[in-house]
Amino acid sequence: MEDLSDSNSELSQKIVDLVESGNRLGIQDKNTYAMEKYNEAWALLPAPSQKWDLAHWIASCNTNLFFKIKNYPEAKKWAIIAIETKPTRATSSFIIFASICYELGEKELAVEYFDKAFQLGKKRAFEGFDNKYLSFYLDNIKV
Repeated sequence: MEDLSDSNSELSQKIVDLVESGNRLGIQDKNTYAMEKYNEAWALLPAPSQKWDLAHWIASCNTNLFFKIKNYPEAKKWAIIAIETKPTRATSSFIIFASICYELGEKELAVEYFDKAFQLGKKRAFEGFDNKYLSFYLDNIKV
C-alpha cells in the first residue's frame, strides 16, 4: 500500500474529507448521500485504486453502509476489496466479509473467513460484532 498523502497531500485530504462527510451522513441515516460521498472519494483515487492506503478505508465504509441497509450482494463486492487492501494483521475485514456470507446463506465461506480472523486474533477478533457470528463460528469450526 502506498500512502497517498506522501505523493499528493492535497488529493489525500480531499478524499479524507469526502469519506468523513460520508461517515457523518451515514450516522444520520442519509445513506444515499453517504454512498455518493464514498463513490466520489473512490473515483478520486489515482489508478490503480487499490494500491493506495485510502482504498481500504473507502471499501470498508462502503461495505459497512451496504451491510447496514442489508444490501448484502453489494456489501460483499466492497468487502472483497477491503480484504484485498487490508493491513496485514487486521481481522475486521475478514469478520465483516464472513458476516455478509453468513447473511447470504453462504455458511461454508462464512466459516472459512471467520476462521481466518480467529487464527489472527482469537475471540478478540469478534469483539464489537454481533455475538451470533462467534457462536456460529464456534459451532461450525472443524477441529
